[in-house]
Amino acid sequence: MDSDPGIQIPEPVKDIHPNLTTLWLEALNRPEIDMQRMAAESIARASQRDIPGLDKAVPRLEEILVAEESHPTARYAAARALIALDSRASSDKLLETSQSHGADLAQLIEPALAAWENPAAKTVWVERLAAKETGPRNLVLAMRGLGELQHQSALPSLVAIANDLTRTSAVRLEAATAAGKIAESGLEQDAERLAGDTRSPRFINQFCAIRLLAGHSSAGAKKLITELADHDEPAIAAAALKRLNEIDYALVLPMAEEAMQSPDPEVRRLGALSMLQLPAVDHIVPLSKLMADPHPGVRSEISEGLLKLSEKPDLNEPIRAAAMQVLAEDRWQGQEQASLLLGALEHKPAADRFIELMESPRVEVRLPATWALRKLAVPETIPALIAQASELTQRRKSTNQPGMDEQVAHLFEALGALQAKDATPLLVQYIPKRVRMNNLSRGSAIWALGRINEGSRDEKLEDAFTDRILDFEPRPSEVSLVKQMSAIALARMQAVDHAPMLRRFALDDSLFATSGSDDSGMRLRMALLWAVKELTGDELPTPKPMTIGQDSWFLEPLP
Repeated sequence: MDSDPGIQIPEPVKDIHPNLTTLWLEALNRPEIDMQRMAAESIARASQRDIPGLDKAVPRLEEILVAEESHPTARYAAARALIALDSRASSDKLLETSQSHGADLAQLIEPALAAWENPAAKTVWVERLAAKETGPRNLVLAMRGLGELQHQSALPSLVAIANDLTRTSAVRLEAATAAGKIAESGLEQDAERLAGDTRSPRFINQFCAIRLLAGHSSAGAKKLITELADHDEPAIAAAALKRLNEIDYALVLPMAEEAMQSPDPEVRRLGALSMLQLPAVDHIVPLSKLMADPHPGVRSEISEGLLKLSEKPDLNEPIRAAAMQVLAEDRWQGQEQASLLLGALEHKPAADRFIELMESPRVEVRLPATWALRKLAVPETIPALIAQASELTQRRKSTNQPGMDEQVAHLFEALGALQAKDATPLLVQYIPKRVRMNNLSRGSAIWALGRINEGSRDEKLEDAFTDRILDFEPRPSEVSLVKQMSAIALARMQAVDHAPMLRRFALDDSLFATSGSDDSGMRLRMALLWAVKELTGDELPTPKPMTIGQDSWFLEPLP
């Protein structure tokens, strides 16, 4: 019902007060610490929201950044704002501040300087890497910066730190990561030595070995990483499989099925990824088994991957057959994903099983199965759809089962798509304003009645839909969705007598909000305009787009 008919609503426009930036600049110039801090924080946040003129704040932000009398919180906020504004011209001031005003500022500023490839920062990092007295936090920042810059001269020091068993695990891993970003060859021997060394804390050497080879694709690197992919520790195996997939999916393929049996979800996912990227008919059944994976991310990624692979003619039928097998099994996770996949493929032989699953004890299964029946739109399912909708209608009078409103809405959409006239008495029950009927069910019932009676006048239905459109009584007010579907239904039934009412309603600006984040009113208005055009051929002017505010700010201009 959201896409039939395909009514396009105007994109909302942003409501930006022209004096917003000016006001924040005034706040930055105030002596109060919190005023400076909150203005700088607002500028940083506003930089992600296309508010113009923020670059005018750069000089004052720099003043707060370097002034000795600035409060640490205001200085930190100013630095964050300069980084958010991508003020690369402020790099030298930011670097100087990061070195003289504490570790927190360094943690904020130095990653930005690395991204900006600041040469002065590189000099600082090289010196810090060579100094024996450098603390762990500053050392990690230096290694990350040099790794991002791929500074070749730092490579020997980084490899030495990665091999140094007296260092902390965190420092060694950071050194190996940085070295792996710099070198594309030459670290195979170091990695092999680390991989075979069991003296350090559990598995750190193996992690370091894999990270050292992050840019390597030599035969030696492939051999070592392949050996580590069979490691008993899932985290090591996952890291190795990830690197092998980055080099060549074919390297993982020989071990993919074994990886897909791992107790670790990331190992299973990485094994399956090679099969998805190098598809073949004999990969489909092993992949389909992961549609029932206990990890939601794994099973959804596999299902989406199989759906994409179904576009290949030689894989379409095997995928459907494998999904049908999963659908027939008892695991609810597999039933969920197979319903989604076979529904998207509109696989009509699955209809009988979907009917059974409409009564599943799991809402995760009931909803996809019912949605799939709506996608299939098989006429033979009409009696079952009506029976299920009738049962839920009775049940909802005494209970509020999770997902009931959504399931009934799918059922009604299916009946509308099938133009099932026998469902009319049931659908009509949902027209009056009753709290327990819930809004999705009522909207879909009215949408379905419009489809069932398309091109056919019915005075009682038309009056009932008109009553919904003109219902402005509070406690509760009639919802926009019901009004919207009532207008669409009137148009489909060619209820030309009601066109003047629809026109008046559509053109009455006082009935529609012009700002805010709720677009239901705009959807209703566009449905009214569509209905008038369908009934009269008149194309009424498109209303102005809604305006949405730019968030709530600590300081805003008065209206």
